[in-house]
Amino acid sequence: MTATDLPADAPLDEEARELMVRLADLGPLYDYEVPLAAISLDMAIDGGKLGLAMGENEATLVTLDELAARFRVQGGADRAGELRQCFHRLHAVGAMLVEIHQDIPFLRVVAGRPNRPGEAWIFDGTPESGNVPSTCIPNVAQERLSVDELGALMYMRTCKANLEEPDPEEYGLFDGVDGTERARALFAEVDATGLVDHQGCEACPAAHLCTREDRTTEP
Repeated sequence: MTATDLPADAPLDEEARELMVRLADLGPLYDYEVPLAAISLDMAIDGGKLGLAMGENEATLVTLDELAARFRVQGGADRAGELRQCFHRLHAVGAMLVEIHQDIPFLRVVAGRPNRPGEAWIFDGTPESGNVPSTCIPNVAQERLSVDELGALMYMRTCKANLEEPDPEEYGLFDGVDGTERARALFAEVDATGLVDHQGCEACPAAHLCTREDRTTEP
């Protein structure tokens, strides 16, 4: 039986209603294709603690406040809400993976994504991550860009950090980009925001979420 086989007034239990609400909230962050790991992540945020995997064999449970400090998420009236948006956006664009261990979601920061089928992911804190050029993501981008645009921004800033020109043909081959023309359109949209050249602090480019003000306009 599928959802369309059910009568329109079919009753839903409390758990099913909560899941539907959660999917509706997360849908825009994942282009309405919400993975199971995102549901587990969201439920863990409700609980106030998340696992954080570091390096190859180290992991710990941390509070939301500790995560906010680690990822430089600014304090506000809704700290949990800000973290929720931050982590889901990073997860959606592949900057952070969620691994489930004994029903607990663990965040793992991605240092390098595979460019071709069969290549391995490289995670922050592993020996391999030391050889991966990295760049930061201005946290203001999470509020201004769609998931597709945020992914393009990450690619363009990485190219900039490597003194390379973004290649729409290469980026068009990435999963979910849908070709060279779509890549060119995303590049144009992101370039118009000025976030490709955003420099918030002396560590740009570096592997962190940049929470400082733009200093490109300073004398």
